Amino acid sequence: MIDKPFTVNEALRYARHDFLNQLQLIKMNIDLARLEDAKAAIDHYTAEVKEIYALSKLKMPLTCEWLQTANWRFPGFQVKVTSEIATNDQTALDSQVYDVLERATVLLHSKLDPFTEQELHIHIVCMSSGLKITFEANGEWEPLAHEFTHSAQITLNHECRTTKNWRFHIEESKEG
Repeated sequence: MIDKPFTVNEALRYARHDFLNQLQLIKMNIDLARLEDAKAAIDHYTAEVKEIYALSKLKMPLTCEWLQTANWRFPGFQVKVTSEIATNDQTALDSQVYDVLERATVLLHSKLDPFTEQELHIHIVCMSSGLKITFEANGEWEPLAHEFTHSAQITLNHECRTTKNWRFHIEESKEG
């Protein structure tokens, strides 16, 4: 896990490395005459890039940077980001959302079973009714006893918290 922010050079190095891995997978599938698999890989990577571009509409630079670098910073997880963004400019919530995502993931990452595949899915819904981010981790880890506080601008609603699944929602507080 990387505890400090990436430099531009480091981020570009990781991005180039991932890009080359993706190209190698596509090339391998073409070499093996598995054209449908190659097309599926292209579609998969195209969808991932579109998700990242969609996040920029939120105007949450800290959170967007966190989402884009989570796979590199937390190698114990396969991180997937999905979104439904109809409205924008959640700037006021940026640092609070970033803080919750960071603290929850650092806590969980420290407890992971290294022999189990771990998935972290972040789903963002931003509509005129407000912002809702679902944090869902699946895998296996030691029990989590730690609770953390959050700001008055957001609420945390826990749906499930076991040693195999942790799902909660970060929502814009309606209490002002």
